[in-house]
Amino acid sequence: MKCNYKVVGAMTLLLGLGFGDVNPTYASAESEVTSNQLQTVSAPIFEKNNIVLNNQGLDVTNELKQALTSDSATIIIKFKSNNQNALQSLFGISNKDAGFKNNYFDIFLRNNGELGIEVRDANANINYLMARPASLWGKDENGEVSNTVAFVSNAQQGSYALYANGDKVVESKVSLFKAIHNITGANSFVIGGVNRAGALDFKFNGEIESLKIYNEPLTDAQLKTDTTNATTDNLIFKAGDATKANYFRIPALYTLNNGRVLASVDARYGGSHDSKSKINIATSYSDDNGATWSNPKLALKFDDYAEQTIDWPRDDVGKNIQISGSASFIDSALVQDKQTNKVILMSDFMPAGIGNQNALKTDSGYKTINGQNYLKLKFGAESAYNYSIRENGIIYNDITNTATEYSVDNYYNIKKNNEYLTIEQYSVKFENGNLIEYKNGNQVKMNIFYKDSILKVTPTNYIGYTTSDNGGETWNAPVLLPPFLGLTSNASYLSPGQGLVLSNSNRIIFSSYANKQMVYIISDDNGLTWTHKTAPLPFTNATAEAQMVEIQPGVIQTYLRTTTGKIGYMTSVDNGDTWSEVKYLDIVQNTSYGTQLSIIKYSQLINGKEAVILSTPNSTSGRRNGQLWVGFIDKATNTINWNHKYDVDYPQYGYSYSALTELPNHQIGLLYEKYDAWSRNELHLKNVLKYTTLSIEDIMK
Repeated sequence: MKCNYKVVGAMTLLLGLGFGDVNPTYASAESEVTSNQLQTVSAPIFEKNNIVLNNQGLDVTNELKQALTSDSATIIIKFKSNNQNALQSLFGISNKDAGFKNNYFDIFLRNNGELGIEVRDANANINYLMARPASLWGKDENGEVSNTVAFVSNAQQGSYALYANGDKVVESKVSLFKAIHNITGANSFVIGGVNRAGALDFKFNGEIESLKIYNEPLTDAQLKTDTTNATTDNLIFKAGDATKANYFRIPALYTLNNGRVLASVDARYGGSHDSKSKINIATSYSDDNGATWSNPKLALKFDDYAEQTIDWPRDDVGKNIQISGSASFIDSALVQDKQTNKVILMSDFMPAGIGNQNALKTDSGYKTINGQNYLKLKFGAESAYNYSIRENGIIYNDITNTATEYSVDNYYNIKKNNEYLTIEQYSVKFENGNLIEYKNGNQVKMNIFYKDSILKVTPTNYIGYTTSDNGGETWNAPVLLPPFLGLTSNASYLSPGQGLVLSNSNRIIFSSYANKQMVYIISDDNGLTWTHKTAPLPFTNATAEAQMVEIQPGVIQTYLRTTTGKIGYMTSVDNGDTWSEVKYLDIVQNTSYGTQLSIIKYSQLINGKEAVILSTPNSTSGRRNGQLWVGFIDKATNTINWNHKYDVDYPQYGYSYSALTELPNHQIGLLYEKYDAWSRNELHLKNVLKYTTLSIEDIMK
C-alpha cells in the first residue's frame, strides 16, 4: 500500500532568509502521477557543445541576455571535470559591476562530488543556497566520468530543483521566488564561472560537453530521463527498484563455485539510518562477470511494516527522524560451502524498535532448560519471560513445563492451535514534517519479532542466517544462532562482507565482534551446526568489523576496523582456533571511528607472486579517498608486503563500506558506498552504491 504523502526533496544547507523561507516540498502520491507525464518539449533557446575550459570561462552575455526571458527556466549540462578546483561554477548569471558582488545565480560543484545552486540578490535580500553531497560521479577505470545535471526554476510553484544523473537531488519551495534572469542588474552570463565585481570566480576546469537552456520548466520524468547516464544504469541496487527501497548500504560480494557472482545489501526504507528502522536484506546475481545483474529480491524480510519507496527528509531536523517500531535485518555476509554448494547468508536480526544503541546488553534472549538453550518469550503485558520455543516450534509455559496451544513456524510466525495469528501491518508517512507510523489495514502473519505480537522475544540483538540451494535465486527459512557469549550477554555483531571457507578443510568461518573481543562463528559440518572461538581486542566499544583472508592453507589473517585511526590485523596459524595479538598497518590512515574494509586473496600470480587485494578509504578527514592496495604474501613469515595502491576515485570523493570479489574472468568486482556514510550531512542519499569492474592491469598501473 502506498503512503499518502512522500518527501520529494530536501536541502542540505540554507542561508539568508532562513529555514522558514526555504522548505522541502511534500506531494501526494496521486498528484505526482500527472507531473511525471512526459511533455512535448520546445526547442532550447540556447545550446552550446564541446566547450573546453581551463579556468577562463566563456562569456555568452550577448547570446543569452535577450533570449532568456521566462520566469521559469530549465538548464541541462553534461560535463567532465578533473576536480582540481575545490569550488567550480558550471554556469553563472550575475551583476558584474562593482558593489554588486552578491547579485548572482550559479550552478556549482565541489571537488567532493557535491552539486548545488545559489540564488543571491542583495538588493532583494535573497540568499538561497541548495546543495546535495555525493551527487556527481568522479572518475573510474576509464578516467573522468561524464555527469549530466539539470536545474529547474518554476515560477508557478515558487521552487528550484536540481537533478543529477537520473535522480532529483534537491527541490525546494521558497517564500520569495526570484527568476534567475531577473537578478538585479544582471549583465553577465558565463559558462564555467561567475563574474563578480569584474573578476571571474568559481572557475571551471574541464569540458562542457553540452549545455541547453529552455524558457520553460521541463517535467520531472523528462529530466530524470534526460540526465540518466551509463554509470547510473549500471547500479545493481537502485532507488525504487523491485525491493521498493530508496536507500542501500552495507554491500557484500561473493563469487560462487559455478561462476555466478552474488551481491547482498541492506535495503533501507527509513532513510539510510541503521536499525532501529525498517531494513531488509536484498540480493542480486550476475552470470556474466558483473556485466548485468538480476532483479533484486529480498532474502530476509519482515512484514510488520510495509516496503515503501519514500524520500526521507534531509533538513537538520527531519534527517534525524527514524522509524521506531519496525523489526529489521542489518549487515549481511556471504559464503558458499564448497562440498554442498549451499550458499549461507548471515545477518544481524533486530526485534521491533531495536538497534545497536538500545539493544539489551545483559541478556542473550535465551534460557537454559535441562541443558538445552531455548529462545525465550514473554506473553502479553507480562514482564517475565516465562515461555520458550522448544522442539518442533512448540511454545512451552516454563512455569508449568507444559506445551501451550501456541507454536511458531520456521520463519518465527505464530500459530494458535495450528492456525496462523495475524496483526495489522504498519505504513509510514510524513505530515507537516512529522513521521506518522500508522496501521494500513493489511493483515500479516504475527511474528515474535514484531511489536504487536502477543509473544515477543527479548529486545536485544541476534545473529541468524538463511541459505540458498540454487545460487541465490530463492532463500530458505532463517535460523538463529545459539547464545555463544552466555545467557547474560547480548550476541556479537556480524562483520558484513564475506565469510571464509578454508582451503585445507571445509571449515566455514564468519567474523563478528563484541566488546573487547572478536567472535569467530565456525562450522565444521557444512553449516549444519555452529561453534565459536574468541580473540581479545586491545580497545573497548569498537565497531570492530573485520574481514578474513587465507594467505596459505590454514593460515588466516583478519583485518579490522579500529578506534586507533589505523587498520588492525591479527593472524591465526591453526585454522582460526587461536589468534595473535592485534598489529596495525602503517600504509593507511583512517578516522578515529574507522571504516569497514574488504580483502580477498587473488587466485592468479601478480608479478610472479601470490597476492591479496585490500579495499579501504585512506583519509583522516572522513570516509574518503578510496583505494585498493595490492600486497604480496611472504609465506616464510606470514606477512604481507604492501607495495602498490590504486585510487578508486578523486581524493575528496566519499568512500565508505566496500566489497571485493574476484570474478570468473579474474577481473575484480568492486561494490562500494561512494559517499561518506558517517557524515550527518550525507544521510539519506540515493543511488550512491556503485559497482565497477577492474582488471589487474587497471589496478597495477
